[in-house]
Amino acid sequence: MRGTALSDITGADRGFNVGADVLTHTADGVPLATVYAEIQASLEEWNRDRGLISRLFTFDTTDPFAQLAKDPKPGEDFEEESEFGQPKAARIEADWLRMGYPLNWYDSATRFTRRFLRDVTADQLATIHADRLEADTRLTFRKTLSALTDKTVAGSRKTNKEGYEVFDLWDGSAGETPKAWGGKTFTGTHNHYLVSGAALVDSTDLEQLILTIQEHGYGLPESNERIVLMMRKETAIPDAIRGFRRGVANNNGAVAKFDFIASDATPAYLTAESIIGSVPPGTWNGLPIFGSYGDAYLFESYWIPEGYVIALATSGAGSARNPLAFRQHANKSLHGLLLTSDDTAANYPLQNKFYTRGFGVGVRNRSAAAVMQIKASGTYDNPTWP
Repeated sequence: MRGTALSDITGADRGFNVGADVLTHTADGVPLATVYAEIQASLEEWNRDRGLISRLFTFDTTDPFAQLAKDPKPGEDFEEESEFGQPKAARIEADWLRMGYPLNWYDSATRFTRRFLRDVTADQLATIHADRLEADTRLTFRKTLSALTDKTVAGSRKTNKEGYEVFDLWDGSAGETPKAWGGKTFTGTHNHYLVSGAALVDSTDLEQLILTIQEHGYGLPESNERIVLMMRKETAIPDAIRGFRRGVANNNGAVAKFDFIASDATPAYLTAESIIGSVPPGTWNGLPIFGSYGDAYLFESYWIPEGYVIALATSGAGSARNPLAFRQHANKSLHGLLLTSDDTAANYPLQNKFYTRGFGVGVRNRSAAAVMQIKASGTYDNPTWP
């Protein structure tokens, strides 16, 4: 437009990396290659916890649903034999339930002008790639944990594209009752989304979370499973837990049934006390552990929402008894994070790369996890995940 000054348009404003974006040094003379290397190292460390969590509490599947017996009634008891008679035939009376697993596709793109690609360094491209890997890790972490912690009662649940309902943990919905285990029966109001009833965490809260899982037969030492309690790092919750001592009152007047035991990764310290039993490991299945309480290992991370304690039972990554199913496409070539390219001349002068992932996470074992919100009163609120 004649006589009109056009404001500068930068590539970043429109999602493009252009020639003007290429730099060699920072204003204070530090090579950008050094800066990029440091950023990638911090991203790798930053992502480690989230990737481990996503794997440790799921198992892989390509099925759109799991079919389970709904509240099966016990069959006939054994009879004493007679010399000529035949025993009665036994059968189980049960309704069948299909628990759906979602499958959705997510994508992201990088776009470069040819001028940018002429001048860019390999380190700069690697940094852009690392940013997309971090975004993928963030996506899978958020979808995995929100599938577990989001309470969706009957009537408000989503269905997958095949039309099957996607479930949460036990939430007290009418007509949904956990099956009996070890002689213990449950009611239709049974709930794994708990509220502590006090503003500060106490030992009773941890004991309730552990019992809520173990009373269904999950997370027991004899089943070779372990309960992990997850909480936000550097908050009042893990700070309070570190002070729990057996037989000593803690927050809200609760008296602890167990001692907090620091893991073997804890810096050395002096104590007059002796430990009966084994010290928890500093790392378990790749997950950093800061201690134990009762039968549970303790994990803290900045990626856990503040004000929540999440309890999960697992025997390791990929176990079919883990609480969550991680669904991918039936075609194995479409598993994982995929990178595709559009090389057609019609896209000149842009060079496009597309990152694509198809997956979904749904609850499979509703009894194998529980979540507690630490607050004085009210109903459970679904947490917000980063």
